Amino acid sequence: MLSYFRINDPYRLVIIFIVLILLRLPFLISSNWLTIPELSWMIVGERMNEGALLYVGIWDDIGPFSAFTFQIIDFLFGRSQLALQLFGLVLFFFQIFYMNYISLKHKMYNENNYLPALFYGIFGLTFFNIITLSPQLLGLTFVLLSLNSLFNHIETRNKSDGNLLNIGLYIGIASLFYIPYFIMVFVHILGLLVFTNTVIRRYLLLVYGIIIPFILCWMVYAWFGNTYEFYANYLHSLISYETDHFITYKSLLVVLGTTIFFFVIASLKILSGFGFTIFQVRIQKTMFFASLVSLFIFVLYSAKDGYSLIMFFPWVAFFLSHFFLSIRHVVKREISFLFYFLSVLILYFGVTFHTLNLDKIIDLDTLLLKVKTSQQDLENKKILVLGTDISPYYSGLQATPYFNWNLSKKHLEHLQFYDNMELIDKNLRSDIPDVIIDQIDLAPELFNSIPMLGSEYINTGDGIYKRKMPNN
Repeated sequence: MLSYFRINDPYRLVIIFIVLILLRLPFLISSNWLTIPELSWMIVGERMNEGALLYVGIWDDIGPFSAFTFQIIDFLFGRSQLALQLFGLVLFFFQIFYMNYISLKHKMYNENNYLPALFYGIFGLTFFNIITLSPQLLGLTFVLLSLNSLFNHIETRNKSDGNLLNIGLYIGIASLFYIPYFIMVFVHILGLLVFTNTVIRRYLLLVYGIIIPFILCWMVYAWFGNTYEFYANYLHSLISYETDHFITYKSLLVVLGTTIFFFVIASLKILSGFGFTIFQVRIQKTMFFASLVSLFIFVLYSAKDGYSLIMFFPWVAFFLSHFFLSIRHVVKREISFLFYFLSVLILYFGVTFHTLNLDKIIDLDTLLLKVKTSQQDLENKKILVLGTDISPYYSGLQATPYFNWNLSKKHLEHLQFYDNMELIDKNLRSDIPDVIIDQIDLAPELFNSIPMLGSEYINTGDGIYKRKMPNN
């Protein structure tokens, strides 16, 4: 099977795409796999189509370019997980194509092959929710584009100002999809410092390229007089380190155990090996450093939701391709690959169809959306959730700017400050909710601080407060 993809034939990509579609069918045709992050993205897009300005009318730390993408998806398809899945699959396949294009263009291997595309596709099966239109997937596309420009510049004959400007632009755009990708700039800076004699002027071009997309976004918020909100709700997230954990490290290790094992062996073997050109060695070191930066981003910033695993794909695909090509004995190579591929498939189908007791090992309770029967009467009602569980929004409509609890609690948990109280009252009155769902027992304190607001709601029990009808 592996030998089939060593042939330099682009039609191998078609086979990968067809197999991916077939293996993704259980998730495309089922509505039981909607995750909390996907619901969050759909709500952001929906609210923006209602006229809410991101970071002002709805508080969330999603990237502005990602939010705009979800706004378009909502405008065309409404709340559609299928649309996210299908567009995610198309974008994922583009990344497969582009990763292999880079490997062929820069002759990363001693032979032309389609193994990077094969492994990139296989990694998409390591967890059920990787292939969807997530901010991480969107931003990674531009990280790959920046890598191509970096390798162009490392090649002696291709040095130009355009390469540095492109690197900066791509990293800047990637960061506006997913802010932690900004840290990937250090991969490029290290590659330029170690492997080129780039002059200071060109580093300034790189910085200029990064700044341009941010300036354009800042100008939009400056026009509306909300630059502080842009900083506080998005840019500040790069130094706040406050994320949600949907999947435990134990579950991730079970899912990724075989891939991690092969990646470690591949890295040690390839980086200490011989038989490569100087340019190939430079690429190998750059890709390894990129994998370390991705690990840093994952540990420090990732919500541990499966979607963030995508940031490892280019580097793992690169090293595993090298590793299996280095196995000269045909039978050993095919058996090793078959063992790896089957282990990924077994885990993939085990999680999908709840077999092998994997549901007891891989805990998905906090990741998958669970709609309670008590939420059914919330349909088409405006809701404010005080707490981290946003599942009630599946049935109702999000009201007020207070959406992301990590951001909202900076206001709502500091009711002792008068300025805060004034802003809270203003924000609640701007889009007053029909129902307030209190998950942290905050509503009594809130109503005590704003008595006029409290007089409008009735406590129906279980932390649910319903607004009185006008005739009451």
